[in-house]
Amino acid sequence: MARYTVHGATQRECQDALDELGRLLDVKVTLLPTDRLGGSWIARAEHNKALDQTVRGLVVR
Repeated sequence: MARYTVHGATQRECQDALDELGRLLDVKVTLLPTDRLGGSWIARAEHNKALDQTVRGLVVR
C-alpha cells in the first residue's frame, strides 16, 4: 500500500493538489485538507495496489 501526503499554503491549494493526485492515481482520501496538524494545510490519501517501486519523487509546480 502506498500513502501520499499533499501540502499547500491554502486550503484551495491543498485541495487542488489532492484532486490532481486523484486524477493521476486511483487513490482513496484518508484525510481531507486540514490545518489543524501544525499550521500548513495537508491532506492524505492511499493507494491499495502495489506500485512500481522504481518510481519516486513529487510533482512540483
